[in-house]
Amino acid sequence: MKVGIDVEDISRMNQKLIDRIANPSELNWLSQFSEKTIKTHMASLWVAKEATIKALGGGNMREVELLHENSRPIIQLHGKMLERFNSLKLTEIEASISHTKKQAVCIVIIK
Repeated sequence: MKVGIDVEDISRMNQKLIDRIANPSELNWLSQFSEKTIKTHMASLWVAKEATIKALGGGNMREVELLHENSRPIIQLHGKMLERFNSLKLTEIEASISHTKKQAVCIVIIK
């Protein structure tokens, strides 16, 4: 089992940062949020990717994709991140994301 966790200040989020790490589907997902709430969702995206990378021991943020199924976070891996996941004979990724007004947090458990 692998575990990763990340906490981030929401105030640090900006579009330039997100453009560097987000996949097209994630940018599309973010486009639905108002200016008032978008930074919270940007931070959720950031912590999900960071926690996943920490759990797998490094990698590229663009190879970690955050999807949503009925508001539940789903982590999908691509490229070398997926190769690492498979080489470790892992089969499942669970993620939980939460936030306050100032911070977002994600824990990822990979089995």
